[in-house]
Amino acid sequence: MQPTNKIRFESFSDGVFAIAVTLLALELRVPYLKTAQFSFQGLVPLIPSLLTFILSFTAIAIFWVNHHQLTQMLTTINQRRVLWLNIFFLFFVTLIPFVTQTMSLNAPSAAAQSIYALVLFGASASFSLLRYWIHKSCNDRHIIGMKRSLLGPTVYFLAILAPVISIPLGYVLLAIPPLFYFLPKSSVTLD
Repeated sequence: MQPTNKIRFESFSDGVFAIAVTLLALELRVPYLKTAQFSFQGLVPLIPSLLTFILSFTAIAIFWVNHHQLTQMLTTINQRRVLWLNIFFLFFVTLIPFVTQTMSLNAPSAAAQSIYALVLFGASASFSLLRYWIHKSCNDRHIIGMKRSLLGPTVYFLAILAPVISIPLGYVLLAIPPLFYFLPKSSVTLD
């Protein structure tokens, strides 16, 4: 395989992230509140949609930041496997706006929440694989933080199953990976 330029790799990926965030934002709808008087009760039905949007936007943002940091170690891409794993990862990123809308329009729905969690699981697991192979292609013998990167796929997998038991539990599980991401790395060590 002829080496692929890092700039093309990053530009394509950044374009996909930008489109995913744009599609996510385009699905936001102005609510119609039936009374002229302001009431928090009128906003209550919007909470699941708002939570789903926040979770989705945060997930895409975290994936983009991690992808950006990961590509900093590359100069060229010498393995076709890395290109295809990146495409596989981006496939799941492009599905996030669709499943966000599905979950927002069908709340509360165990099936919609499980499908949403399945897409986040696919994105998280495929990113972990991409990360592993990029480190390996750069001859990094100690693949930094791989145990930590297994948290996302594990929790998202549990979130696929959780809505059958409890939809609120599903939301809690979906919130764990983003919250975990913002914890200082020294406070939680899985390595």
